[in-house]
Amino acid sequence: MSRFFALFVLLCPLIFSGCFRHREAPHRPVSADSVRTALALKDSVERVVLTDVEIGDLPAELAGMPELTTLLLRGAAVGDMGVLPSIAGLRTLDISATSNGMLPSAVTACNGLKRLYCADNEMKQLSADIGRLTQLEYLNLDRNELAVLPEEIGACVGMRWLRLNSNKLEVLPDGIAAMSQLQRIYLKNNRFNAVPEVLRNLTLLEDIDLSGNPVTELPGWLFELPRLRQLNLDNCRIAALPPDLKVPEGLQVLSLTRCTLSSEDKKRLRKLFSGVHIAF
Repeated sequence: MSRFFALFVLLCPLIFSGCFRHREAPHRPVSADSVRTALALKDSVERVVLTDVEIGDLPAELAGMPELTTLLLRGAAVGDMGVLPSIAGLRTLDISATSNGMLPSAVTACNGLKRLYCADNEMKQLSADIGRLTQLEYLNLDRNELAVLPEEIGACVGMRWLRLNSNKLEVLPDGIAAMSQLQRIYLKNNRFNAVPEVLRNLTLLEDIDLSGNPVTELPGWLFELPRLRQLNLDNCRIAALPPDLKVPEGLQVLSLTRCTLSSEDKKRLRKLFSGVHIAF
């Protein structure tokens, strides 16, 4: 007890003089879950959530909300979106499942967007105007009906995370090569017969998902990507791997479930990738 008391006496000046830094609570954005609430908070609201409701045309008053950065409209019945480019601080927009068969021109005019969610929209074609969103870092186009992507998508040079799962893609445009900051690309359940060659020079790629594609062969360069951390090839048609594989230093997970690899190849992989979690 005496030792504890002595330690307390020594620490008291530090505690009460403020030498121990105080941990601030994380910022909680001012949010609204209806247009009415957003209007009542128009000078401070940062996040407006209008999911799964019938909205009609987006109200012009949204443009007069100086702190608004996030607008979530997933599953909503939305009419005209013309006000979007006038929301100066808009950085995150979710228009998933809003039955937009195409990307509205008002969306591609939002030059400051960093995160765009546009999944589940039965989209068969992506507008070339996507290239206007040069600040975009995250794009989600999962579960649409896209068979091709425009070359202009490569103008999104700040892209770090690209989701294209469950579409009808067979190739990627050469423009993707300009996305030098890309770290994650998800291509699950498309129609790729081969690993897209355009990924070869994207040296910051960490996560690649090609599961559920009819890929039959793996190029050696895929394992030479210096930052590769996770590679998902589940349910592909891979029966063999290149003979001279190099193991990326940072590779953590290699998934090959439901592939038709021979027992010899599996044994070779386990030995070669001894420090990697491999799933067969």
